[in-house]
Amino acid sequence: MVRVRIIIYGAGAVGSIIGGYLHHSKHEVVLVCSKEHADAIRTGGLRITGVQGNYEIRMSAVTGIEQVSFGSDDAVFLTMKTFDTEEALDRLARVAPKVPVVCFQNAVRNEEFAASRFARVYGGIVFFGAKYLEPGIVNHTSENSLGIGLYPRGLDSTVDALNDVLTRAGFSVTAYPNIMAVKWSKLFRNLNNALFAITGLSVLAGIKYEQSRFMMADTLEEALRVVKAEGIEIVPLAGHQPPEKMIESLRKPGERSFDVPDDEEAALRPSTWQDLYLKRGRTEVEYLNGEIVRLGRKHGIPTPLNSLMVNIVSKMARERLSPGAYTIRQLRDTLGEGEKG
Repeated sequence: MVRVRIIIYGAGAVGSIIGGYLHHSKHEVVLVCSKEHADAIRTGGLRITGVQGNYEIRMSAVTGIEQVSFGSDDAVFLTMKTFDTEEALDRLARVAPKVPVVCFQNAVRNEEFAASRFARVYGGIVFFGAKYLEPGIVNHTSENSLGIGLYPRGLDSTVDALNDVLTRAGFSVTAYPNIMAVKWSKLFRNLNNALFAITGLSVLAGIKYEQSRFMMADTLEEALRVVKAEGIEIVPLAGHQPPEKMIESLRKPGERSFDVPDDEEAALRPSTWQDLYLKRGRTEVEYLNGEIVRLGRKHGIPTPLNSLMVNIVSKMARERLSPGAYTIRQLRDTLGEGEKG
């Protein structure tokens, strides 16, 4: 794969930012996205705002994977939500059964889904913040890091080629020989996305205040017991703390001294918050905290906090409730009632 064309399949906020920067660096890219997003891009270009400046990018966008004419030097980046992955893979397998597939998605099931249909599968890690503002416009809120590795482990020439392509587009890329251990680290970090969505707290506000920080630590501690029981290896993301250090840091008492920005554009909002805010009716909580709940059942380890997160976020999504429906105190009270019952 000397000259790789990238197909971004399921391009929302994350996929559009990856695809937009790739195209801006003169790389050939096709976005496969919703009709509204594709129409806006075809009409006015893709607009990216945020931490790396403002861009208006004229690029190719289609509404279905069947509209892409595949060649031998193509690679597909999956960027849809996990609950849409299997149907998307079935469609892809019908038109490009031999294409390499890279799962730039949260959770740890997507690579498994892809490997049941494709011979060449790669794990991908996104470590930057993104918001879908409206069709044709996305906001890059923080960071610019990506990770990639062969599934289930290893490195190869495709990893090298994609590393080079993404680095040229301005991303800080790390090739991981044990990509799933690093994806477990990312899942671990994402477990508190539910808390931010339920309470309406931004990531910075959640970290600033002791009450929310202690609940974050409790959620991670519960998950760590389950992960250790399963024997799962967790390799920290490059430049980030291992789980035990994260928990230790969250446990330090007192209010943090930094200011939380009032500007919503500057607020860090995880994808679960965005799903509730946009009234999408579904979130990935079943594949994040739900993964911990499933493993807890398997090993007979109680997971009351992660179960609570799954139940409340799922209820809020079904009922189209906005972020901020519950306070930390209400969550603690609900948890206490459940334990008494």
